[in-house]
This record gives sequence, structure tokens and C-alpha cells, in this order.
Amino acid sequence: MINIENYDTSFSTNNSTVQYLFESSGQKKLIKGVQYSKFETQSGETVYNLGFGDYDSETKDISDKKSSNNGDARKVFNTVLNTIPKFLKEFPDFPIFIQGSDSRDSFEEECRSSCSKNCDLICKNKHRRIRTYIHFLDKKIKVFSKDYIFFGFDGEKKTFVPYEPKNKYIAILVYKKK
Repeated sequence: MINIENYDTSFSTNNSTVQYLFESSGQKKLIKGVQYSKFETQSGETVYNLGFGDYDSETKDISDKKSSNNGDARKVFNTVLNTIPKFLKEFPDFPIFIQGSDSRDSFEEECRSSCSKNCDLICKNKHRRIRTYIHFLDKKIKVFSKDYIFFGFDGEKKTFVPYEPKNKYIAILVYKKK
């Protein structure tokens, strides 16, 4: 990646899951985690889904259902981004699938039940997380394209297409160049 301020991570792997844990030290101390979970596509390709959220030490799971608003969002986001090259160095043959938890089909209905924004026709929170990744990628695409290949998921066409900056995607697929 690039040299940006981030937290140190610890690495662990268990069967088809890889985790990078770190301590967010914003307004309070929180353990956060980035989790790469293995799954197989309909065509039989093995892919790892990038998930991120608060770490539960009892269940050893990571929850991406809420935002902790700990005051260190940029450093946390940079930490998440910096796990991507670490992961692809360890597992270069597998692509990474990135989609925010706010892009799943049920999100809008769940959001409207507790949202204070009172959105009219379009939920303002839907796809917010993937837009953050896309905004960052658009700014750094030339740097990243030296080592990685990107595809964006076109929601209308329901397929992955070669990534083009400034387009609206609801997911990203990242491959390490060989």
C-alpha cells in the first residue's frame, strides 16, 4: 500500500478465516478486527470476503453492524486498508471481495426502522461504506494498479466489470498481479 498512519495489527488464521486485530485508541480503547472469510463463487472460484468491525473476545467474531464513532476513523480505515497487501502477500492466489455491510439487500429496511435522517425515497446510509473505499481507490488508482487488478460490481448489470474511477459500484474485487 502506501505509507499512511495506521495501527499495528496482530495476525491469526483458523481454517477458512484470517483475522487482523488491533486496538483503536480514540475516545476509548476498543479492539477492532479485519476478517477475511473464504467462500466459493457460483463458478467455483475461491474468494475471500473482507469484513471489518468490533471484535468480540468471547465469540472471537467481528461485528460490522454498528459504528463505534471512536474519533479515530481515518486511522482505523487506514489500518483496514493496510491489511489488504498483507493478506495478498500471504495468499496471492485469492482475490478479495469488498462490500460494505450497508450494501446488503436488507440494510435499507433495517436502517429506516431506527434512522434519524428520515430519508425520503433513497436511504442516505445505503452503500456509504463502499463509497468510502471507492473514493480512496479513485484517488490512488494509479499507485495501486501497479500491483493489483480491480473490478467493480455493476448493480444494474449484476456483474463485475473492469474498474473505472468515478463509477458507482456496490462491491469491489481485488486481485494481486502475478
